[in-house]
Amino acid sequence: MTNYILYRTANYVVQPPPYTDPISGRTVTPPSFVAAPAGHVILTQQIGDPSSVSVPAGFALAADPAGHYPVGSLYPVPA
Repeated sequence: MTNYILYRTANYVVQPPPYTDPISGRTVTPPSFVAAPAGHVILTQQIGDPSSVSVPAGFALAADPAGHYPVGSLYPVPA
């Protein structure tokens, strides 16, 4: 068994919903923002056979035998 991390391969961008300004009555659309950047580690797990793991779109597995990337850290995403 080897330690692996699951990390984001692209920024997770959130677009807040528009709302009506109570004073002016105008519709306001807040700017989108990055809630989790590319490389954000969301899971650590020991895996015996990584080819048996189904990774969802937008994520990737990487071996981390020394445990350098805990959940919440940033893994350097390959270019």
